[in-house]
Amino acid sequence: MRRKQDHCIYPEISQTERIKQLEALVRSLQERSEHSGPYNHAQAKTTAASASSRVQQLHNDADDDAQLRKGTTPMIVKENGEFTYLESSSWYSWNGKIAESATASRLSGGYPRVPVLSSTGSLALESIICRDPYINLAGRHPVPQDATTLWNIFYQRVHPVMKISFTWEIERIRAIATAADGPAGLGFQEHAFIFAAYLISLVSLSEDECSTLLGRPKSTFCSELQLLCEQALAGSNFLGASEIIIMQASAMYMIAGLERFNTRSLWSMMGAVVRNAERCGLQRDGTLLGLSPYETERRRRLWWQLQHLDIAMGVKSGSVSLTLTAPWDTKLPLNIEDEDIHPNMREAPKERQGLTSMSQCLTTYWILYEQRSFCRADGSKLGFTWAADKSLSRAEKEALIDRLEAGLNQRYLQYCDPIRPLDVLLQILARSFVFCMRRLALHPLAHDDKLSKLSEYHREELLDVCIRCLEYDIASHSNPSIKHFRWRFQGYFQWSALVYVLIEAHRRFDTPRAEKLWELLSDVYAADPSLLELQEDRRKSYVVELMTVAWKARENFLAERQQHPQNTYRPPQKPAFLVDLENRLLNYIEAGKSEGSSKRKLDEAETLGSTPAKKPMPPLDTQARDVLMDNMSSSEFDPDTFAEIDYDAIDWSFWEAGP
Repeated sequence: MRRKQDHCIYPEISQTERIKQLEALVRSLQERSEHSGPYNHAQAKTTAASASSRVQQLHNDADDDAQLRKGTTPMIVKENGEFTYLESSSWYSWNGKIAESATASRLSGGYPRVPVLSSTGSLALESIICRDPYINLAGRHPVPQDATTLWNIFYQRVHPVMKISFTWEIERIRAIATAADGPAGLGFQEHAFIFAAYLISLVSLSEDECSTLLGRPKSTFCSELQLLCEQALAGSNFLGASEIIIMQASAMYMIAGLERFNTRSLWSMMGAVVRNAERCGLQRDGTLLGLSPYETERRRRLWWQLQHLDIAMGVKSGSVSLTLTAPWDTKLPLNIEDEDIHPNMREAPKERQGLTSMSQCLTTYWILYEQRSFCRADGSKLGFTWAADKSLSRAEKEALIDRLEAGLNQRYLQYCDPIRPLDVLLQILARSFVFCMRRLALHPLAHDDKLSKLSEYHREELLDVCIRCLEYDIASHSNPSIKHFRWRFQGYFQWSALVYVLIEAHRRFDTPRAEKLWELLSDVYAADPSLLELQEDRRKSYVVELMTVAWKARENFLAERQQHPQNTYRPPQKPAFLVDLENRLLNYIEAGKSEGSSKRKLDEAETLGSTPAKKPMPPLDTQARDVLMDNMSSSEFDPDTFAEIDYDAIDWSFWEAGP
C-alpha cells in the first residue's frame, strides 16, 4: 500500500512497447476464450475486440504522428516572454545583429531564432473591444466628393481581384452611401461594409496618389477609417456575426491590414471570422442545404476568399490552418458574370466558356481546390506543404506540378488576352506560382540533399527556375497595365530565389553568366522600390550585406587577373543599385545606434518630468560613411570569409519564411 508521503516513479513505456503489450493481451484473451463456456467466450470476444481496437488506435496514432513529422519540424519558440507554436522551424530563423555578427553566421544560422518580420504594428480590432457607444458613424463618413473617389477606386482596383460581392449589390450600398441626405438610415453592418471598402481602397493607393486624389496623408486617413470600421464591426456584434455582409466587411478589413496590423492579432481575428462562417454553414455547399442559386453563389465566393486569406495569414504567422484540409464540401464559385445571376433565380446559370470577371479569383481558388485532393501513394492527404515534403521524391513532386500547370493552362491561361490588364495579371501570377513550386521541389532542402552534392545539371536547372521566379516578379512590378493591382501582392517576394541567384553569381564570378545575373539583380531592385526599405523585414538588410560581400569577392578576383601583363580586362564598376543599397544599409545601422541612444535619453528625460522633441536623423557625412565602410570591409564584409562559407549550412528556412 502506498503511503501518503510516498512518491511513485513510473517507468516510461514507449509507444512501440505499448503496442506489443496490447497485442500480447489480445492473443492471451483469444487463447483463453477457446477453453471457456459460451458466456465467457462471448465476454472474451468483446474484450479482445476492445483491446484490438485500442491496438489499432495506437497504430493509427503512431501513423498520424509519423505523417505529421514528414517533411516538417514543428517547434515551440519563446519571444519577449511569450510562447508560440510554429508548424515548421522555417518560420523562425537566426538572429544576427547588423554590425556585430559574422557573415558566415548570417548564412548558416548560428544565432538564436527570431521572427523574420518585425512584430510591430497596431493590433487588429483594437477598437472593437472598447467600443465607443456615443460615436455617430453616419456623421463620420467622408464628404461626398471623397466618398465618390473612394468608390471609384474600389471598383477599379479592389473589386476585380476580390469578388466577394456582386456588382449590383455593391452599387445599391454605394447609392445609399453617396446619397444627398447621407447614410443616416444605415445599420451597423452596412456602415462596417462601407468603411471597410473605403479602407481597402485607400490601402491600394500610394502616398502620392492619396495626396493627389484625396488631399490627405495616407497614414492619417487610414487610421481614421480603421477606427470607424472597427466601431461599426463592434456595433454589429462581430464576434457573433451571422450575416454575410459582416463577414464580407471583416474580410476586406483583414486584407487591408495584411501589411498594417500585427500578424498575431490578425491570425486571431481570422479564427473568429472562420468560426462565424462555419457556424453559418458556409463550409457546406448551398445545393446540399436547399438554398437558392444566388445564396449558394454568394456563400461560395465568401468561403473561398476566406480560405485564400487564411492560408496567406498562415504563411505570415507560421501556422497552417486545419480548416484548409478539413473535409468540407463547398464547391468553387461559378465562372459567370455578375449580371448572370439574381436573387429570384430558381436554376443556377450556366457557366461561361473562357475568362470572366470572376476568373482572376477562380484561378487562386482552383489552385487551393486542386491541392486539397493531392494524396500519397497510400491514399493519405499531402496537405499544402507538399512541395517541401522530404518524403516525396523529386519525380512525384514534378508530376503534381505538371498536373497543376496543365490544369491552369486548360482552364484559364489559354484564354488570356495580353491587352486586358486582368488577363496579364492572371498570367503573371499563375506562372509565378508554378515556378515557385518548381523551385521548392528542386531545392536540396526539400530532399535532404546538400547544395554541394547537387550535380552541375541540377544546379543549372535550379538557377534557371530561380531566374524565372525573379523575372516574373520584375514583370509584376514593371508592367504599367497592372499597376492598379500591385497592392494585392505587395510584400510577397521569393527571397530564396534571390539568394540562390546571388550564390551562383558569386560562384560563377569569372564567367559571362555572372554579369547577366548581376544585371538581373539590378532589374529586381529597380522594379520593386519596397525592397529598398530595410526596416521591418530583416531579410532586406541581410541580403544587402551578402550582395556587398559577393561583389567584393568578384572585384578581388578580377583585380588579380588584371595584374597579368597579357590581361587588359578592366573590372566593372559597382552597380548603382548596390551603391545605393550600401548607403541605405549604413544609414540603417547608424539609425539603430542613434535610436538606442535617443531612447536612453528619453527615459532619463521622462524620469525628470520632461520629454525632448524628436529631431530627424541627418544623413551620414562622407567621413563617417568611410569609417563605417572600412570597419565593415575588415570584418563584417570580409570577402575571404565569404569565400570559405559552407553553403550546405545556409539556413534556407530563414529565406523561405512567408512575407
